[in-house]
Amino acid sequence: MLEGNMGWKKLTKPENLTPSNTAAQPLPDKVASPPQGDGDWRNHIFFFWLSIIGTVGTLVGIVLGVYFYQTSQIKPLLTFAVHPLKTELQRPDYEKELGFIYNGKPLDAESITSVQVAIWNAGTRSIRNSDVLDPFRLVMPDGAPILSVRIKKTGRPICGFERLDNKDDYKSGICRLKWIILEPSDGVVLQIIYAGSARRDPTLEGVVEGQKDGVVVEKFNLVEKYKLNLDGKTIATSNPNISMTQFGLIVVLILTGVLLMFITTRILAKTEAAKKIAQETAEAEKLLAELRKRTVPPPPFFWLPFAGALLFIFGAIALLFFFSSLHVPPFGW
Repeated sequence: MLEGNMGWKKLTKPENLTPSNTAAQPLPDKVASPPQGDGDWRNHIFFFWLSIIGTVGTLVGIVLGVYFYQTSQIKPLLTFAVHPLKTELQRPDYEKELGFIYNGKPLDAESITSVQVAIWNAGTRSIRNSDVLDPFRLVMPDGAPILSVRIKKTGRPICGFERLDNKDDYKSGICRLKWIILEPSDGVVLQIIYAGSARRDPTLEGVVEGQKDGVVVEKFNLVEKYKLNLDGKTIATSNPNISMTQFGLIVVLILTGVLLMFITTRILAKTEAAKKIAQETAEAEKLLAELRKRTVPPPPFFWLPFAGALLFIFGAIALLFFFSSLHVPPFGW
């Protein structure tokens, strides 16, 4: 027993134990991922430019879609405007040294006003006589009697524009109008003399098929918002009237230009020179002022989106001035 025990003790001594070749090895802390070097196809410059072209193409497509949608709308747009320069032939505060004779009889009126009004089709569809649902008529302010109405200018005589001389209507301050056809940009300028004040403007009443919102009224105000040009015919506005569609188009162009400018800055940031400058700036703060003075040479692809950004931004500014111009009769006053 002793001998056996001694033999067991001898066998169990640590120095007599030999390590096994199949012992478990310690696991590494991290499993190495497959290398993704410069040869990875996902880092190819082609996909970078493909994403840029796709983004710009999408924005341009949106802009063109809105533009072509607006231009494809075929609808009439009968427009009415009153010239801001009115002639007051008689006022209550004037000395009645000059008399006015109407139909061979002296005219006893405190106020007599001469005014010009314009009516034209600013839409994309013709307005025929059969398209008029409610006959159009000029209505004087406060029902002032009409003394005279004459056609001063027409866009084209073939339109057959007429004013109906009805004495009963004239006494009520109404002048009825009719025409054969008003194609886009066709219209007329009328001169009206009525026995009333110039403080309020005449109005145009009537309904045309396809124009549910009624007649478009262009208002001019020489004192507050508008100025008359030297030729006496055109009027410029300092308070633009832009629709939501036009405003949205301008916003899309501006955003596209800003996006392209952002892309150009990112292109510069991906160049080796820019990365080197960023590293040097982080490592040596003392040289920060000098490093900021360094310029990064633009790569060949820099100028294309940069030129596109300028094009979109200046295009938006041009559209802003174009849409903000007040509509005036296309044939002048």
